[in-house]
Amino acid sequence: MARLQQAGAYSEGETFDRLDRGECSFGVDASGDVLDEFDQEEVDEIRQKIGEFQAITLEYSGVSCIRDLLGEVIQGLSGLLDTNYGELVEYGEVLARFQREPLWDWRSAVGE
Repeated sequence: MARLQQAGAYSEGETFDRLDRGECSFGVDASGDVLDEFDQEEVDEIRQKIGEFQAITLEYSGVSCIRDLLGEVIQGLSGLLDTNYGELVEYGEVLARFQREPLWDWRSAVGE
C-alpha cells in the first residue's frame, strides 16, 4: 500500500482513495471488501499460492495507465493480479508479460 501512496498524488476518500499520476487517475480501495466476491475455496487457493495477503482494488480508466502503475509498484513483490477477466496472474508473470508484450491488454486476451 505504501508504494501506491508514493506513486503519485494520493488522497483519502470516503469510499475510494484517489491516486493521480500525470494524466492518469485511479480509485484505490484497500478495505479488502473485494474478497466478498470470491468463494472461500478461491481465497484459500490464493493463500496456498502466496500466503497471507492484502486485497487492493484499483479502478482505472485505461490499460496503459494501469500497466505503467503496476510496472512500478509490484516490482519485487509477491502477489496475484486478478484481471477481472477470469485470470489470476502472478506478479512476476505480469511484469514478464509487460516486457514481452508492452501493449498487453488482459481484457482482449480472454479465450485466446
